[in-house]
Amino acid sequence: MKLNQRPSRIECFDNSNIGGSFPVASRVVFIDGEPDTSQYRRYHIKTVQGADDYASMKEILSRRLANPSDPLPDILMVDGGRGQLAIAEKLLDEILIDNSLCVIGIAKKQAHEKKDKIYLPKRSNPVNISDDALLLLQHIRDEAHRFAIEFHRKKRQKKQTSSILDDIPGIGPKRKALLIKHFGRIQNIKSASMSDFEAINGITKTQAEKIYYHFN
Repeated sequence: MKLNQRPSRIECFDNSNIGGSFPVASRVVFIDGEPDTSQYRRYHIKTVQGADDYASMKEILSRRLANPSDPLPDILMVDGGRGQLAIAEKLLDEILIDNSLCVIGIAKKQAHEKKDKIYLPKRSNPVNISDDALLLLQHIRDEAHRFAIEFHRKKRQKKQTSSILDDIPGIGPKRKALLIKHFGRIQNIKSASMSDFEAINGITKTQAEKIYYHFN
């Protein structure tokens, strides 16, 4: 990739949604080949309606580059092919005065291909890199994907749990938040005993009865 020095900080971005529902994204940071989880970030997609990976990528990269407290990476990687890479490249040119940042796209191999592909700006064909370098970039991409999927699953589950709790009379947003925080999953709420609900600080005995008998 013709870098002037060995890259230390690599950031990778990935989107996650199901049919445009609950869209989120992630950033993972690797320093000298190791994950730095303290610098991982989750993003709620705020400006995009429906399943538009390009627009979602534009939003999260804009928000990332607008944060002056984060040092710029040696390599900024987006999960996707030439389309996502073009979005990243255009944003970097617009935002950074001195755009010497290395930006790459990583695309999964097709059925007839032997390995994943690495794309660089202004090049239509993928570039060849060493197997060790490709394995590292794949590992970083997979970690970004895992982190995004995990966040998407939690967001979807929280919304579904909240929707079910909406049907309980007399249980408003504050009590719903207490239940979600305490039990986590709707299955745990359904299987809880009366005393489990009564033990929650902020839930009265009358409210505990309403919740318990709603599911039993």
